[in-house]
Amino acid sequence: MHAKAVRIRPLFLVLAALTLTGLGACTDTVYRDRPPFNTPPDAASGFLGYYDASTGQTTCGNCHVGQQGDWSQTKHATAWNTLQSSGFAQPFCEGCHSVNSRGNQPLAAVGYDSVKTEVYHDVQCESCHGPGFKHVTNPSVDSTRPIPSVNIDTAIAVANNSCGACHTDNATAKHHNYLKEWLSSRHGKLNAYPAGIASCAGCHEGKAAILRFAGNRSYQENGTTTLLPQNCVVCHDPHGSAKDAQGNVLPGQLRYPIDSPDLTLNLCTQCHNRQGDATPSGFRGPHGAQGPVLFGTAGYFPVGSSYDTTAILSSHGSTANPKLCAGCHVNRLTGVDTAGNSITFSGHSFHPLPCLQQKSPPVVDTTFANTCAFDAPSRSWASCTASGCHATEAIAVQRLTQFEAEKNGYIDVLWIDVNQNKAVDAFPTDSGYLPKIKLNSPNDLDFVNPPFSTVLTAAKGALFNTQLAGEALASHPDGSHGVHNPFLFRALLQASIADLLATYGTFLPAPPAPIMAAIQNAVRSGQLRVAPATEKMVINPDAARTGTQVSSHR
Repeated sequence: MHAKAVRIRPLFLVLAALTLTGLGACTDTVYRDRPPFNTPPDAASGFLGYYDASTGQTTCGNCHVGQQGDWSQTKHATAWNTLQSSGFAQPFCEGCHSVNSRGNQPLAAVGYDSVKTEVYHDVQCESCHGPGFKHVTNPSVDSTRPIPSVNIDTAIAVANNSCGACHTDNATAKHHNYLKEWLSSRHGKLNAYPAGIASCAGCHEGKAAILRFAGNRSYQENGTTTLLPQNCVVCHDPHGSAKDAQGNVLPGQLRYPIDSPDLTLNLCTQCHNRQGDATPSGFRGPHGAQGPVLFGTAGYFPVGSSYDTTAILSSHGSTANPKLCAGCHVNRLTGVDTAGNSITFSGHSFHPLPCLQQKSPPVVDTTFANTCAFDAPSRSWASCTASGCHATEAIAVQRLTQFEAEKNGYIDVLWIDVNQNKAVDAFPTDSGYLPKIKLNSPNDLDFVNPPFSTVLTAAKGALFNTQLAGEALASHPDGSHGVHNPFLFRALLQASIADLLATYGTFLPAPPAPIMAAIQNAVRSGQLRVAPATEKMVINPDAARTGTQVSSHR
């Protein structure tokens, strides 16, 4: 770790007089300060580099003391020594461990690529901001301020720009595939429709997300009409200034902690914490509710219903998985590519179970399409076994397969979207309980026309739960195949089926025997608690049907 920043008085404050009067004596003190910058070793490029390489004091840090202090605690500040001590140092690696054209788009060989000096060691301020000599010689001129870019792409125009200039790797030893992985992820794909809507942009557009996460910042794209996807700078602070509640610097220069179970503090749930509850007019269903699902607070429980929350104490949203979302979605995997070259998957495609082209040795699918089968040979299950929660890959595969089948069984009782339009159509166009309710009691699924649109009915609540758990029944469901919280999904879907039977039992058939048995067992064991009338319908449906009333909103 480099020494802490030291403030240096600039040259134009070189003289100061202190006059002491007393006993008839006068003393004059003259301050002789150093200039705030040195002549750049590569004068033609204007890259200043270190003011004092021995202490890690950057020239920029002579004035920008706070940024110097924050940066000095990041891995960028020790990048050169990290390379030299790695045991794998090669000349072609030095470009990403020093100050040069990478990250700021100068076209010629500059900085360390031009002059091999320790002044340009490490990833310093100018690695992102560009050359600073013109700025320090006349700092009052705005046009010479070195403003960085946050745009990240593989296009020729920006291939040497921003984080992607180094955090990608086309060399034989592929250990920095962040850019390619990110581009394959949902974060790296711009969806212009929500990104261009002001109320959606904070989670769907890069500049708006930076504004939400970090406030207004100075970068080249700020204030432009160009829409950006969720890029590196949204989640990572280039200066590395963010700290946790105890004052410790967050790892990976993250803006928020990834281990906090607080939905308002966790990095991922800054966005994955949108619509998690049913509303009277919420025809779109859930939207980015992964956080509330993980922590067991999402979904609609009918009046009088609840579930045994102690079950989730050993689930993915508990202390058994301390990194929470990132514990499964950001995992490193070392293997080889199709040519046999060493490659490291960094986890920035955010696929928890990345596809492999072969299993042993693991050959990473560098298309990152994530379209392979959910079985042991096709994917890496390291995220499931690394924490020790699942002893073997086979167990993890079995748990996923079994629960997805169980979950889909409940969903098929509630709604089969036959025409795949993500809207409940009256039976027989669609099938299941909800289409039959749409046929027999349509007002209970009316999200538009008052007064029905202002009432949250049993049918609307069940629809929300079905959309939340089903992978293709809403535009932005949980999408985890039930993995985020199988205990919550089981309880929500069981409670929904039971509630619909109690509310609309005069025209809804009993579910298949295995489904009914599972709900009955959950109620009898106390895992699922329901209202007395609902319990009567579930435990003894034949006796209860004689007193069942169709919804008053028919």
